[in-house]
Amino acid sequence: MVTPGEAFGLLSSMYLCKPSREALENWKRALAEDTSIFLADLKKAISGIDLNSEEEVENLLSEHTRLFIGPYKLPCPPWESVYTSPKRLMMQDAADQVRALYEGAGLTINTAEVMPDHIGAELNFIALLFQRMNSNADGKDVYPGITEKLLDEHLLKWIPDFTKDMEEAAETSFYKEVARATRKVIDFVGR
Repeated sequence: MVTPGEAFGLLSSMYLCKPSREALENWKRALAEDTSIFLADLKKAISGIDLNSEEEVENLLSEHTRLFIGPYKLPCPPWESVYTSPKRLMMQDAADQVRALYEGAGLTINTAEVMPDHIGAELNFIALLFQRMNSNADGKDVYPGITEKLLDEHLLKWIPDFTKDMEEAAETSFYKEVARATRKVIDFVGR
């Protein structure tokens, strides 16, 4: 069974990676043995994707682009700043605050391609925090506080609205279920 930390890592990759045939195969494998209530419907949705169908894979790629990349107005912009800033702008206070949390955990973002407040980056970060809390990593007593701050001051403030927008805008069952699964895992861990 997938742990919440592993679920965050898996969901992170679903936001950050384009749904190529290889990525879809990896996600299917990751969900093959999972029986958690958080990911059951997502498992069913991904199991229903015919990886031999060029059209189906292409439709998922188009959906990913339409939802998260553009070039047109995004129905569910994947950045926290857009959901939490008064004018719905990117690279606002939330991005700086999350970057400071990353630095507090000893992480540096070395790419300009992914902004610090992108949903995939934030989910990947919380997955890493769970992993470090469960390992023998030095300073693991610091990670619960950072995790709590990330959840309370960031994820729980914008993920519900983002996933609602995503679920309404998605045309494929796969992306509808990614939204629902994200909300379920965040709600569970945020209790």
